[in-house]
Amino acid sequence: MLHSDAVDDRDMPAAVPPGAGEGGLEKSVHGWRSPLAVAVTALLVLLGATGLWIYLAPFSTAGQVQVVVHTGLGLALVVPYAVYQYRHWRAWHDQRLTAEMALGYALMVGVVTSTVTGLWLTWQAVFGPRIGTTADLVHLVSGIAALVVLGTHLWQAFRRRRAAATRRPPLGRAQRRFGAVVAAAGAVASAVVVLVAGRIETPPPTFAVPADYTLPAFEQQYDLYRGNPFAPSFARTESLTMVQPAALAGSASCGTAGCHAQVLAEWQPNAHRFAAMNQPFKAVQALFADSREPAETRYCAGCHDPISLFAGAKDPSNPGLAAPGVEEGISCVVCHTISEVDERGNADYVVTPPRRYYGEDGEGLAKQVSDFLIRAYPRQHLADYDRNILREPEFCGACHKQFIPEALNRFGDADSQNQYDPWKASPWHTDDPKTDLSCRDCHMRLVEGSTDPGSGEMGDARRTDADGKHRHHGFIGTNAFMPELLALENWETHVGLTEAWVRGETVLPEIADVWPEGPVASIAVLAPPSVAAGERLALRAVITNRKAGHTFITGPLDFIRSWVHLVVTDATGRVLAEYGSIDPVTRDITDAVGQPHLLGNRADEGTLVFESLPIDENGEVLRRHELWMMAGGTGKRLVFPRQSDAQQYSIRVPVRAIGPLTVRAALNYRRYRQEFLNLVVPTMEEEGGVFQPTITQSQAEVMVAVTPPQAAGDAETGPGDGGTTAR
Repeated sequence: MLHSDAVDDRDMPAAVPPGAGEGGLEKSVHGWRSPLAVAVTALLVLLGATGLWIYLAPFSTAGQVQVVVHTGLGLALVVPYAVYQYRHWRAWHDQRLTAEMALGYALMVGVVTSTVTGLWLTWQAVFGPRIGTTADLVHLVSGIAALVVLGTHLWQAFRRRRAAATRRPPLGRAQRRFGAVVAAAGAVASAVVVLVAGRIETPPPTFAVPADYTLPAFEQQYDLYRGNPFAPSFARTESLTMVQPAALAGSASCGTAGCHAQVLAEWQPNAHRFAAMNQPFKAVQALFADSREPAETRYCAGCHDPISLFAGAKDPSNPGLAAPGVEEGISCVVCHTISEVDERGNADYVVTPPRRYYGEDGEGLAKQVSDFLIRAYPRQHLADYDRNILREPEFCGACHKQFIPEALNRFGDADSQNQYDPWKASPWHTDDPKTDLSCRDCHMRLVEGSTDPGSGEMGDARRTDADGKHRHHGFIGTNAFMPELLALENWETHVGLTEAWVRGETVLPEIADVWPEGPVASIAVLAPPSVAAGERLALRAVITNRKAGHTFITGPLDFIRSWVHLVVTDATGRVLAEYGSIDPVTRDITDAVGQPHLLGNRADEGTLVFESLPIDENGEVLRRHELWMMAGGTGKRLVFPRQSDAQQYSIRVPVRAIGPLTVRAALNYRRYRQEFLNLVVPTMEEEGGVFQPTITQSQAEVMVAVTPPQAAGDAETGPGDGGTTAR
C-alpha cells in the first residue's frame, strides 16, 4: 500500500444491536478479545498513521521509512483483513441495520478501495515507470475516509457498550486490552521508524568552501565577482557552498531505474553531455590554465563543466581540473536543479542541490529501494527536478549568451556568441503562443509514443498533459562529428538526426504550421540566361536564413564554418572556375584551388564563408580559441533570421567553351574550423579514426547558354580571375 492510504477497519467488534440479548454480548466480548481483530485493527491504525505522515509531513528520511513501513503493513494486512472481514460479516450481518452497522459497511468499502488501489500503486512503484495520479488520489481519499470511519465505528462501539462493560467486567477488560494492544503496536512501530531513520545516513549534498581554495586574484578587484567561489562564472549555488560531485552526477541512474530510459538514450550522445569531455575543450582549458591561472578556468566551467566547478575542482590544488562526473558535462541533475536564471548570460544561473533519496547513489538492494521510493513517494523528486523555469527560453539563454568580461580580458566587456538575443529580436518570437517559437520548439522536438513518466505537458498551446509525448533530450543541433569520434552511446542515431537537421530534412509536425519545410539556410544562384564566349559571366549566390531562430551561423564563431562551394563547368565537364573547395592536404577551405581562404573576403572576391575570429586588445587574431584574451572580433559574416546575404562572382568564359555552362553551388557546413583542430588537437582525428564531415545544407544549379564570341581570341580564365584555371 502506498502514500496516504492507510487506515480503515471495518472489522471492529461492533456494539450489540438492540434485541441481541446475551448472545450479542457474548459475541461482542469474543470480538474484542479476538487476536485477529486486534491485529487487523492495529494494522489499520498504523496504516492510517503512516499514511497521514507521508501525506502531511515534509520530505525526510523518516518519511521514506514510513513509505516502506506503510507498504509492508499494507501487504501484511491483505489476507488477515479478508479473513476477519468475512468472519465479522457472518457474525453480524443478520442483525437489524443500525447506524453502527452502516458505518461498518462504509468502512469495508473504504478499506477494500484503499487496499486495491494500494496494491496497484505498489505494483507500479516496483515495476512501472511511475504511479498513476488517479489511483493515487483514490487511494488517498479512500484511506483518509476509512480512517475517519474506523475511528467513528470504534467510538460508537465503545460508547454503546460502556454501561454493559461496567456490569460485565469481561467485556470491559476485553475493550481495555484491545485499546492497549493497538496503542502498544503504534508505539512500537513509531519507535522502529525513529530508530531505523536515525541509523540511515544520507550525506549532505553540499560542503563548505575549503580553507585553501583559491580565488582568482585579478577578478577579486571587481564587485561583481568578489567573494564568489565560482567567479568569473556567474554560476552559483543558493548558499555559495560547494556541491558533492555525486549529488549532480549519476545521469545513468535516471534511465536504469526504469523511468527515463528514452530520455537517457537521447541525452547520452548530445553536446551537453560531452561538453567537458571532448578533446578540444580539454586542450583549450589546459592552454587557459597555463596562460593565466587554473582558477580562471571557472569562467568556462559554468557552462561546460558545472559538476567540477561546484565541486571546487577548478583549483590549483587539482592539476586535472576535473571532478568525478566530468564525463557527464551538463548532467540531467545540473539542468533540472537550476532554480533561477538571468538572461545576461555567462552561466548566470543558480543551482539548488536536490535532496537525495535513501540508496540513490547505491547499488543492488539499496538502489532498488531508492527507485521504489522515488516512484512511490515522488513529491520531493518532482519538487527538485520538475521546475517550470526549464520551459522558458531564458533558461537556455543563461548559457547560450556569452560575453568576455573586463575582469577576464583586462580590456573591457566584449560580446561573444549569442543565440538568445537574436532570437528574442527575431520574427520567430511573437506575443501569440500559437505562433511563437522558442528554443525547445525546434531543438527539443516532440517524441511520439513516449514511455517516459514525464510525458505530456500542461501550459503549452500545442500540447496536453496526456498527449503521450516528451521533449527530445538530444538537443539536436549541428555537431555530427564529436559523438562519433568519442564513440558515445547511441551516437549513430544522434548523428543521423543531426545530419538530417543540418540538411533541412527534419519535419516537426507540431510546428509545421509555423516552421516551413526545407533547408534551414537555402542557397540560390542568380545568373543570366546566356553569356557570350570570351566574356565575363556575372553570378550571384544568395544565402537566406529561412528557419534558424538565431543568426546563421551561430555558436562559437571561430569554430563553426559554413561556406559556398561554387563550381562552373562547360558541357564537356571542363571546370571553368571553382570557389570553396577543400584543400586535400590541410583540409582547409580555399578561395580557389591552391589558395587558402582569407578571413573577411569582400562580397565580390573569393569564397563566401560565414565566419569570425576573435582578436586581442592589440588586434592580433586569436586562432586557438583563447577567449580569455578576446577584446573584439574580425571578419564577422553571418545572416540574421529571415534575412539574406550574397556573394558576387565574375568568371571569364573561354572562347572555346562549349555550352551550356552548368553552375553548381552548395552551402556546406563544418562544426570546427580545420585550422583550429590542426593547431590545438593535431592528432585527434587521425588517432580517433574519424575525420570531421562536411555536410551539404542546400544546393542550387543553373544552366547558362553560351553564345558565339563577340571578338576573336581565346581569353582563358587565369589565376587573376579568382577561380581555378580552366582546364
